[in-house]
Amino acid sequence: MPHGDDARESILSHSERDVATHLREHPDATPEDVAAARGADPEATEKAVARIREKTDRALATLLQSPFTDEAAADLDPERRAELREALGGGDGD
Repeated sequence: MPHGDDARESILSHSERDVATHLREHPDATPEDVAAARGADPEATEKAVARIREKTDRALATLLQSPFTDEAAADLDPERRAELREALGGGDGD
């Protein structure tokens, strides 16, 4: 079983990571806005957004089903763990 940096690689493709980054930085952006900003095809960008959503849903389902979720979370450095908590809406513990 892979450990270390290889195991932490995103399941998103390079272009999907670019789209995801743009959407994180501009939460109100539409897929059309993202396509225009990237100089990309709007239809391809819409498909990338759909794949990102699907992969996110699958990743969360995997976390819920995996017997290794606690171990993987424990292996995260504190900064990465805080980023994950923030992304999941639990940044301040409320």
